[in-house]
Amino acid sequence: MNDRLSCSTALGESLPAPHLLEIVTRHTGATICVVDNDLSILYANEAYANWFNARPKELLGRTLTSLYSDAARAQFRPHIDRALAGHEVTYQRQICNAEGQEVWFSISLHPWLDEEGQVGGLVNSALEVHELKVTTEALRSANQKLFSHMENSPLAVVELDAQLGLVHCSSRATEWFGWHHASHQGESLLGLVGEDVRVGALRKGLHRLLSGTERQNRVEASFIRPDGSVQHCMWFNSALINLRGETVSIMCQIEDITERVAAADRLLHLAQHDSLTGLLNRGAFMVKAQDAVSQLEEGADTYDGVVILFMDLDGFKEVNDLYGHHMGDTVLRLVAQRLAHVVRAGDTLARLGGDEFTVLMRGNPNPRDLQQFIDRLMQAFATPFALPDNDGVRVTLGVSIGVAAHPPLPAMVDELLTRADHAMYEAKRGGKGCVHYAVPAPV
Repeated sequence: MNDRLSCSTALGESLPAPHLLEIVTRHTGATICVVDNDLSILYANEAYANWFNARPKELLGRTLTSLYSDAARAQFRPHIDRALAGHEVTYQRQICNAEGQEVWFSISLHPWLDEEGQVGGLVNSALEVHELKVTTEALRSANQKLFSHMENSPLAVVELDAQLGLVHCSSRATEWFGWHHASHQGESLLGLVGEDVRVGALRKGLHRLLSGTERQNRVEASFIRPDGSVQHCMWFNSALINLRGETVSIMCQIEDITERVAAADRLLHLAQHDSLTGLLNRGAFMVKAQDAVSQLEEGADTYDGVVILFMDLDGFKEVNDLYGHHMGDTVLRLVAQRLAHVVRAGDTLARLGGDEFTVLMRGNPNPRDLQQFIDRLMQAFATPFALPDNDGVRVTLGVSIGVAAHPPLPAMVDELLTRADHAMYEAKRGGKGCVHYAVPAPV
């Protein structure tokens, strides 16, 4: 090296090369040493010497192999051999400092060439990156844990970009929906879920996150599985917002609520239906009737009236007395089945209790159509009911029917049902298989 080499300072002065080298190597924050092909130290800066509690000149002529332990040599020897072969090498390893602490360093090995252009040795520089390495490792560990949680979560997890393109989906999302981030990368989630009305709430919820009107929301969506069954899902969506208030990504955590929905449907069915016949019960019938009357008052439907038919079986008490209540229950189920085949689409059939049944007809049919319908109800009882496991025993039943209609009666459900009930008792007095029509109360 030419001792007369110099550089200009900001003040225009010149410094000799050795002085300049000392400034550069002392204040870089790195440990630096230069070795030849035999790994003998030709130069070491003060930071490098400090690791060995020595002064730089005390290290000159020493070899790297004499300064380090067998374990350390086993770590760095492959990298040194590669550098001596003419390659620039960078790697990281932990080095034990004077206090016995393991500290992470980033080490660079640069081969230097002699006058003949051959590798004469290498320059070894090491920069402490302990805090960065610890932080990076903590971040890597945290990401690994997060990824593991996502993969092992009972929820399906989907990550979207600012255009609702698929960035990542967990294995459970792939299992449920058939999406995979490797093959569907960047595809719009809206395109993947389709236009079905079952996902309408999901589409709207995601657009609210994109527009910034919401930071998080919860929406329900349903999907048709390949086997044709329906999967109900609850989507918990949250937006990641940058400093400008823009949505940059959306995280969706999806819960399969199919069993919960099915259980709720079963409970609702039990609450609304008669456990014996499966028909609507009194409460559900009253709700249907009130809904029909309310729509009439609001003018929201095309029909212009409602009719309630109140039916009571003739001869049922004798069946119970002769064959017992168990067989009576069987007969009630058979009656319900026959009535269900008679009522029109849109009519509501219910069992109020005991042997009482009702039909709600939407619309106010003309007398002829109403009579034809009643005739079909009567005809349902023309054939005797066969009692199973009773040696072919058959029982004959009849039905008495009371009819109340709006108009002319007031559009009040309780009033219509009561008047139909009273009309049914009037029909009873007329004998089996009779019909009686309620009339408006006197003014």
